[in-house]
Amino acid sequence: MDPILLGVADTIESEFDSEVYKTLSPLEKYHSLLFRSVDKLFGFLGTDRSKIAPYLTDFVSIEAQSLGREGYGFTVKDSNDMGFGGLACHTVDLGGASVGGAIAEAHAIVKANPYAVVLVAAADVPKSVFKQVSDLKRLTATVCHKEWEMPYGATLIGLYSLLCERMMFDTGVTSEDLEEITKHFRTLAETNPRAFQFQKPLTEKQLKKPLSGVYSTPMIAIVTDHGFATLITSEIMKQKLIENKIINKDSKHIYLAGSGHSAHAEYFIQKKDLKSPAALACEKAVASSGFQRSDIEYAWIYDCFTGMIIHEAGLYFGVSPKETTTALRKGKISNGVREIPINLGGGILNYQAAMAISGATGLIDIASQYGLAVDPIPKKLETQPNVSLLGGNGGIDSINSVILFSKEKPKPQREPLTLKPLEVNVPNPKVGEKATILTVSTIFFNPGGEKKPPYLIVCSTKENGEMVLTNLYGKNGAEILSKDGLELGKSKVEFQEIEGKIQAVLLD
Repeated sequence: MDPILLGVADTIESEFDSEVYKTLSPLEKYHSLLFRSVDKLFGFLGTDRSKIAPYLTDFVSIEAQSLGREGYGFTVKDSNDMGFGGLACHTVDLGGASVGGAIAEAHAIVKANPYAVVLVAAADVPKSVFKQVSDLKRLTATVCHKEWEMPYGATLIGLYSLLCERMMFDTGVTSEDLEEITKHFRTLAETNPRAFQFQKPLTEKQLKKPLSGVYSTPMIAIVTDHGFATLITSEIMKQKLIENKIINKDSKHIYLAGSGHSAHAEYFIQKKDLKSPAALACEKAVASSGFQRSDIEYAWIYDCFTGMIIHEAGLYFGVSPKETTTALRKGKISNGVREIPINLGGGILNYQAAMAISGATGLIDIASQYGLAVDPIPKKLETQPNVSLLGGNGGIDSINSVILFSKEKPKPQREPLTLKPLEVNVPNPKVGEKATILTVSTIFFNPGGEKKPPYLIVCSTKENGEMVLTNLYGKNGAEILSKDGLELGKSKVEFQEIEGKIQAVLLD
């Protein structure tokens, strides 16, 4: 049985009266976003909550951790509050990969039960929480290893910039490439009335003011209040809903052709050789769909940071980062056969993205290409793509989810290709041991952090391949604050204990 998607609705803050909305508590905002998204979806399908309730079998949702709504019980409560008592409830928490993970959960449910009708819906209100310095500290504590990253001033942005610095060194991608790619997707968003960056032109001053390493503010995803809802079922149940006059008789759908997700280590320092789960997640999704990567005609690639579009697209399609970068300057990527457009709504860098459900931005983008979005993005392809890919990333490139959609029925599933397993790094540096700098980045932004910027974070590799994250010191005992003169893969350090911490001391 081939699962199908019937429509997607999302809700943004500007849909509410601003004076009323700002007086709501975070939980009231959450419920407003969630319930409105569900009602918009059902209205689009020609139904409402009371009419469709007897046919719903499952509710899949995503933890709104910024509100402390963690755990299965909150999903059950939301289901009951919407009037859907008795459903099988499922809770997903894959960070930024959660929307893909929730769709994959619904995909598996319908595959196993052709009579399932699955509501996937969630909301989050991140800026109600993370705009405060104290909550930025909480975010750092969530994503950074408390022993091997936090004491050295690691931040979410800083660790991603470490990944980008090494990628640029290995591939020849330049800061100018990142700027041109950022400009392209910002331009798309400026014409989208629902985008956060609508009618907000990008300035050179913004691009040239770094927050961490090569990343400036326009290269980092914004966070906004956001909610979404979608309905996933089978063709059998769609027909039954039409015959019973529950949904419109002319309701359209696309197939959920394939799904896959892959998890790596939770923390940056645990990623052996800085490997990513993206390639494995894509291979699982493509294999389960029966299609080939070359069949994909449109893609939405997760862009929490500009460098991640290059990184993920290259891994998804087996194309070199430099080749991917050249295509991305025109808003396209290579699927191995031809260049295909991506992220026509501007991506989460520019549209709407609520941390845990940031992938909903991509779901709206993809659904818009098939006429299945309640509020579509303005820019669409001239002809509907036969196969589309939705990619999502969570943590510090810790987990990846990939969903394939298609106009025609999926092909028979094939066995996934055997890919190299992801190894875990265990830091265990000793005083006096030597290492080589693998990647380094300058931190200019650490609100609420104990370590005041600017400073360097350095990832060094011992001869046995073990990675260690530290700051950098000179032999004179002074901390080095600039990466000028450092050579990745060449500059040597020695580990010493400084103020109770293992630190890297630069050797001549």
